Amino acid sequence: MYIFAGIIILVVIIALAEILPMCFMHPLASGKVEGTDIITLKNRNNNLFLIPSGENWIVIDAGSDVREIKLQMERLSIDAKKVLGVFLTHTDYDHVAAVSLFSNAVIYMSELEKQMIDGSTYRQPMKKNKLPETCGADRIVYLPDNEVVHLGGHSVRILYVPGHTKGSAMYAVDGNYLFTGDACRISRGEIKVHPYTMNRRQARESIVKIKKELGRYEKVFTAHYGQLQ
Repeated sequence: MYIFAGIIILVVIIALAEILPMCFMHPLASGKVEGTDIITLKNRNNNLFLIPSGENWIVIDAGSDVREIKLQMERLSIDAKKVLGVFLTHTDYDHVAAVSLFSNAVIYMSELEKQMIDGSTYRQPMKKNKLPETCGADRIVYLPDNEVVHLGGHSVRILYVPGHTKGSAMYAVDGNYLFTGDACRISRGEIKVHPYTMNRRQARESIVKIKKELGRYEKVFTAHYGQLQ
C-alpha cells in the first residue's frame, strides 16, 4: 500500500514538474507584429513566425498543433505551399508539428541538432525527438554555426545556442530581427535558463552569447515568452 502511494506521489510530482512551467509562458497573440511585416501565430504555449517574401514566405519554427496552425493560416489566406523554407530552432515536438504543412519548403536546422532526430541522442529517458514522417531527409539542410542562408530576398544567419537541446539555435533575419527559440526564458525582464533544458551549463553559456547579440537587433522574439525588445 505504501509503495503504491509512493508511486502515485512520484507520478504527481513528475506531472507538476512538466505542467507548471507552462503556466508562466506568455507567447504573443496571433497577428501582425507592429512595425514589421512579420506575422506571428500563437499555438498553445508558443509562437511560430511567418516572414513574407513577395508572394512567398519563410517560417521560423513550426508549432505544436498542426490543425490549429492550418486553420489560422487559412483565415489569413496564407498558402502553406508558398513557404520556401522553415528554420527550426530545435526539434522538440512543440516546434515541428506544422512542418508537414509546408510540403515545398526546405527544412533548416543546426548540424548539432541532427543527433536529436537520427536516434543517437535521447531528448529524455525513453523519448527521442522526431520530425513528421512527410519530412524526408532530402528536404533537410544542416547548417554550421554562423552560416548565412539567402532565401526569398532575405538573409538568415544561424547562431548556435546549445543547452536546451544539443543543437538549439537562434536566427538573425536581415540583420534586424532575432528569433531565440527556447534558448532562454524571460522572467521579470531577465533572461534565464529555459525549463526542460538538457544541459544547464551550456544554456548559461548560450545566454551570455544572447545578451551580447541583443543590441544588434531592432526586435527580439522568443518562442514562449513573447517579444524581448
